[in-house]
Amino acid sequence: LFFASLFVMVEAMAEVGLISTIGQAISDLIESVDEDNRLLVAIVLVMWISALVSAFLDNIPYTATMVPIIVQLASNEKLGLSIKPLAWALCFGACLGGNGSLMGASANIVVAGIADKSVYPLTFTSFFNIGFRVMIVSVTISCVYMLIVYCT
Repeated sequence: LFFASLFVMVEAMAEVGLISTIGQAISDLIESVDEDNRLLVAIVLVMWISALVSAFLDNIPYTATMVPIIVQLASNEKLGLSIKPLAWALCFGACLGGNGSLMGASANIVVAGIADKSVYPLTFTSFFNIGFRVMIVSVTISCVYMLIVYCT
């Protein structure tokens, strides 16, 4: 039922034009950069936007919403981007971004529930103070890796 609702939500966002608007804004930003740096900018944008948004929204619905956007970016011939690095940037950003806060991933909420029943309750703030730092470091490392693999 959850996944059915998720896909209904993503389709509704597509119907009202939200997904194409977001994709067009990202596309315009990437297109404003010279051709040699477009892939670099696309990787950094997709990864860091994904990480920051996924820190505060559950990463599953965010990823489902972003898939049509990266497909739109990859199919834009003026940009000349491949789907593979965009998909990996989305994967790394959304997955690692989920470590940024308690709400970022379903597993975090489950662990907080278990910890709450024990002697060590996890609050949003206590998780955020550590998790966001871990997220910044892990996304930075992943971003450097992606740029080495796809932009050198």
